[in-house]
Amino acid sequence: RGARMTSTDYARQPAPAMRVLAKCATRPAPLASASARVPRSPALPVRSKSAARAVVARASSGDQAGDQDALKTSAALVGGGLAASAALVGSHALVDPLTSYFNAVGVPVINFLSPPEFVIHWFHAINMSVVLFAMGGYGTYLGFKVQAGEGNEEAFGGELARELHPKLMAGMTFFFLLGGQGGLVFTLMEKRPLLESPHAISALAGLGLLGMQGVLGATMKGKPEARALHTYLGSGIMALLVAHAGLGLANGLSF
Repeated sequence: RGARMTSTDYARQPAPAMRVLAKCATRPAPLASASARVPRSPALPVRSKSAARAVVARASSGDQAGDQDALKTSAALVGGGLAASAALVGSHALVDPLTSYFNAVGVPVINFLSPPEFVIHWFHAINMSVVLFAMGGYGTYLGFKVQAGEGNEEAFGGELARELHPKLMAGMTFFFLLGGQGGLVFTLMEKRPLLESPHAISALAGLGLLGMQGVLGATMKGKPEARALHTYLGSGIMALLVAHAGLGLANGLSF
């Protein structure tokens, strides 16, 4: 047996609680792992990622197919409008009634005003060019902004783009309708036949297509296919009207 401990020896020994604290103080604390400090976001399974990519691909291919259908439909409408206009002009069904009407209404007014020959020859061309490239050009630009999702941006005059676009295009159609009648009056005053040129064919086709475009724009809300058709048809109509202006310039320079 060992020697007995005296009261002095017991006093020299540290208390049990102090011995535990001493061990804890000398033991190094474990380092926290990176995975414990930064929570990881749950990763999608491989099948889920593939399914998401497939959904995006199907949506993209669907949009492309819808755009192609709208492009084909708009091209068919423009071509059909030109064919119908050419058939109407070729039938000469409008010549006699329009000649009688404008000789009774328009020609006397212009004769009373007695403008110079330059005005009679070029006023229609200058007036319609301003309408086409100012109202139509800016209205077309706003239409593309609306299609791109920027319809709530402020346009010229403080109005929103989506509000000003239909007003400009409707105003352009109205002035074309009035200006076309003026062009027929000036044609009669210059002793030339009515509705016997490609310029007349493109004019009738353009007016008919503009009316169709206006109806489409008023009824396309909530219809993505109709909105796509409105965009492509509007672009086709503007291209037709630019060609119409070129044909008019050729007419004016031909005599």
